[in-house]
Amino acid sequence: MRIDIPTLALLLLTAPAFAAEAGFRSELDDLSSELAAALSAPVGGLPDAMTPEQARALVKKKLAGSGVPESYVDSVFDDPRTAVIDGISDRFGRPAESLPYEQYRKFFLTEANIANGAKFGRDHRGLLSQVGARAGVDGTLLTALCGIETRYGASVGTFPVFSALYTIMLKVSKRADWAAREEAEVLKMGWKHTLDLHAIVGSYAGAFGFVQFMPSSFNAYAVDFDGDGRTRWDEWPDALGSAANYLIRHGYDSSAAFEPGSAIGRSIYAYNHSDNYVRAMLELRAEILKRLP
Repeated sequence: MRIDIPTLALLLLTAPAFAAEAGFRSELDDLSSELAAALSAPVGGLPDAMTPEQARALVKKKLAGSGVPESYVDSVFDDPRTAVIDGISDRFGRPAESLPYEQYRKFFLTEANIANGAKFGRDHRGLLSQVGARAGVDGTLLTALCGIETRYGASVGTFPVFSALYTIMLKVSKRADWAAREEAEVLKMGWKHTLDLHAIVGSYAGAFGFVQFMPSSFNAYAVDFDGDGRTRWDEWPDALGSAANYLIRHGYDSSAAFEPGSAIGRSIYAYNHSDNYVRAMLELRAEILKRLP
């Protein structure tokens, strides 16, 4: 759920669904100098964290007692698609959330993102109402969350999740244990749902789907909202229902104010530990709401 500056640059400059919107190109031009400055900050790759053998052993240790067979773990690690991805280690040195808020908000509070948020709200009005009635979470807030996380499903990421986390274990020493825990959760998910784990793509940090859950969040909070027997990250009923469940489980209170320090603000902060993220989501919600009936 954390957003790095290179990913934002790629999303803003290449997403065709939004580049075609009237006025969007001028917004990118306005951002170009700030973005160039942010990208030019010196960043070096972090030291290697562990060997491939150590990484596999650590993941197996974290899977102890889970019921996931060791033979299954080995089959996934031994798959020729398991790879170290160049450039991932550098991305951890420059998260966008560290930018000043006035710079950070410009990535999300664009005319295109607001207009597409209003369209998303209209197109999915029935579903958002259902989620709101069942879970008690504001539909426009869920819309804003989708706008920030994936541009309403248009930009879910291109990194193979298993290999992204494998790369972090090997190349980012400060995040190696965390990545091993998430890799173990990927394997639990694959074993339980009979998935081709190497076919799941997402962010450089391993988040995936329309609302960018990490594997541990998917296993803990994802729901089969439409009742079709499968819990999906790339279909809106389950994605919105799962995001709502996450917020509820982290203290969301429908009677609270839409403010950073409220129960609602704190539930958003749980999604991404960044004050900038909370402020941007609440501001995007307010702007989208102005354009809805």
